Amino acid sequence: MSEPMAAEHVDLVRRRQLGAWLAGPWSICETSTPDGDVWQVKHGGQVLATLPDWAGNLALWIAEAHEDLPDLLAELDRLRAAAAAPLEPPDRSAIDGEIEDGAATADDLRAVARRLLAANGRVTRLLEQAQGEARTALTESAEFGIRVRAGSTAGEQVFGRTPDRGVALARLARYRDRTPDAQLVLRPVRYGAWEEVRP
Repeated sequence: MSEPMAAEHVDLVRRRQLGAWLAGPWSICETSTPDGDVWQVKHGGQVLATLPDWAGNLALWIAEAHEDLPDLLAELDRLRAAAAAPLEPPDRSAIDGEIEDGAATADDLRAVARRLLAANGRVTRLLEQAQGEARTALTESAEFGIRVRAGSTAGEQVFGRTPDRGVALARLARYRDRTPDAQLVLRPVRYGAWEEVRP
C-alpha cells in the first residue's frame, strides 16, 4: 500500500472487530472426526471454526489475529497521535554546550541524531500532505464563461470569464436577450505562482 490508509477504511476495520464478544484467548487443536482429521479453532470449550487437516496455518492465523488486530489498531492510533503532535524544538543551547564542553557521549549524540531524523521525517510528511492539498485545490479551481456563436459561422467565442458562478449566470441572462443559444460553460484552471515582471 503506497498511500496512507484512509480514516474511513480504519473505521471499517475497527467496526469489524468483535470487541468484548468472545473475549480472551482463542486456541487451536487437531482432532479426528468421522470425515478425517481436522483443525478446530476454540474459545474455551466452544468450537468456533473447523478447518481441513491441511489448513493448520490458517487455523493458527485465525486464533492469533483475534488478539493481534486490536493491538495493531492501538499501535496505529498511537503512531497517528504522535505524528499529529506539535513538533518540539530541541534545546539547542544545551546540545551545543554539551558538544563544546566534550560532555556529550556518543550515545547522547546518537539520541540527538535520532530526534532530529524523526523531526525531519515528520516535517517531510507534513510538507507532502500540504503539497497534495495544494495540488487538489489547484485542479478544483474553475472559470465560468458565456459561449456564443460568432454570427452565422460555426466558430464559437467565450465572453465574460469569471471565477464567480453567480456573476456568470447573471451575464448569461443578459446574453440570452440577444443570443438565445448562449450557454454557460466552465473549465478547470490551474494557477501558477506570481512572478515579478520587470517594466
